[in-house]
Amino acid sequence: MVNLQMKKIVIAIFTLQGNGAERFALTLAKGLVDAGHEAHIVYFKNIIDLPIPENIQLHFFDYQKYRAIPKFMRTGFAARAFDKFVLKNIGIPDLVLSNLYPVDYILAHSQLPNVHLVIHNTTSQEYAKQLTPQFIEQLKKTYLAKPCIGVSEGVTRDFRLLFGEKSQIKTIYNPIDVDVVRKAANEFIPEYQDYIVNVGKFKQQKRHDILIQAYAKANVSQKLVLVGTGELMETSKQLVKELNIEDKVIFAGFQKNPYPFIKNAKLMVVSSDFEGFSIAILEALALGTPIISTDCPSGPSEVLEGQQLVPVRNIDEMAIKIKLATSDPILFKVNLGQKFLIPVTVDNYLNLIA
Repeated sequence: MVNLQMKKIVIAIFTLQGNGAERFALTLAKGLVDAGHEAHIVYFKNIIDLPIPENIQLHFFDYQKYRAIPKFMRTGFAARAFDKFVLKNIGIPDLVLSNLYPVDYILAHSQLPNVHLVIHNTTSQEYAKQLTPQFIEQLKKTYLAKPCIGVSEGVTRDFRLLFGEKSQIKTIYNPIDVDVVRKAANEFIPEYQDYIVNVGKFKQQKRHDILIQAYAKANVSQKLVLVGTGELMETSKQLVKELNIEDKVIFAGFQKNPYPFIKNAKLMVVSSDFEGFSIAILEALALGTPIISTDCPSGPSEVLEGQQLVPVRNIDEMAIKIKLATSDPILFKVNLGQKFLIPVTVDNYLNLIA
């Protein structure tokens, strides 16, 4: 049972630049504050693109200054500096949550109490091109050094398969603060009408190429609005041009508040090769937006039903589902489960405090 006394939780992340892990950090921090606890976000690179909820305390730990130190020495130096920074600016924390590899790599060496590493992706997929025996051993030094949290059962299962019986990992689902999402979704109405939406960074994992080809093949009247930016955006624009659908595809860029785009869409499509969980799916469910997702190794199948899922990289099947969803959207709506709500997630994280 959780001690009702106020707890001090540190959430460490590289930047607050607007992807799934960053939104998770802010959502969890707000949930902890709302439950009467202190939430401190420590970020390593001074980029903040996301709106910061009230009463969350931000602390900039300037990691850049340690990059001049040779890598084999850097982690120890940076970990000691991080610990000193936290103790000086925050005090002794009850729980420290590390997010994403650059930060995990440092905090695996932290001497602060109760450090956990939050695993946001299926590790074997994320590092598929680098998974030599030597690289796995390198990852083990990080991810077997501290207890870990998988954001879905699929992430946890994949982690155990990769790292073996010494794994210390349990599942706590990523949370969604339904009230915050619904309130933000009403802040404005997008200038586009009658459209399909995808929200995500333009990178290989998200497979915008599959989505664009499936959309072209579906030949529906709705436009396709792509919310996000990233290194593969120009490649996606080129594909749209080659398919001669430039008049139907809108590149909306990064949006601090993507929720109005999700709420007002006729359909949301997730086309990823893999996801740790996909908070975007929960956001669509909270806003009552019909959804289609690829049946990734983890995440979507733990939230959606068979009707809403398509095989990974299957352009034909995705095109069929897009066409069906635009004509019969009720088939692609799902109720949001209680286990994904913020109070449940907050309790699960507080239970990590002995």
